[in-house]
Amino acid sequence: MDEVRSGAPRVRRKSDQTLDARLSETLIREIIDNHYPPGAWLREQEVSARHGVSRASVREALRSVARAGFVEMQPWRGAQVVSVGSEELLDIFSLLEEMYAQCARLSAQRFPDRLIPRLDGMLEAIEAAVTRDADRTELYTLSFGLGQLVGRYSGSVLAYRMLTQVGNLALWQQRLLKPGTSQSEQQSLSAHRILVSAVKDRHPEIAAAAARMIVMITRRSLASALHLESIGD
Repeated sequence: MDEVRSGAPRVRRKSDQTLDARLSETLIREIIDNHYPPGAWLREQEVSARHGVSRASVREALRSVARAGFVEMQPWRGAQVVSVGSEELLDIFSLLEEMYAQCARLSAQRFPDRLIPRLDGMLEAIEAAVTRDADRTELYTLSFGLGQLVGRYSGSVLAYRMLTQVGNLALWQQRLLKPGTSQSEQQSLSAHRILVSAVKDRHPEIAAAAARMIVMITRRSLASALHLESIGD
């Protein structure tokens, strides 16, 4: 009772923190899926009712989503989905290039042999999607999934977390803008093949170069779509 009266902050239980983390991941996924487009508001009461959680959990989750770069917190109003400008877009893909290259380099040294069939299967899914001229949203998602697998087994928790955070922002922008051409899709497929081969054959620098190329191809496609040559340089 004395602690409550003294104004000491309530320590959130581990179960509460886990719920907050799951909710923040769900909200990020909904933003990436364009359930909340840029400029949209996420209101505590609406999110609480829709997901069946307390407003305290929503508040903590929204703070995490803000730290991840998807929303800005506005006092007394809620959280608003950000609109990413060209300079920020450049920053996102520059960071992604570095993070993906580092994860690929490490993964080529540490990727478990038992998971090679899974890696091959993800590459085959990308090949099939390109062959049937699938919607670009599907291609972005498949490429993101392969990158997540490479990052998860890089052996570096920090590098994987950073790759995931920046990768989510990049995937969001790809799905909003849908850049690319048939030629860029073929180029990206070739780079994915090189990446997977380098990871399997334990060639760290080749894997890192292929990861950079995958990001660079996307960046150039964005430059073309937005008429921003600096992004493609």
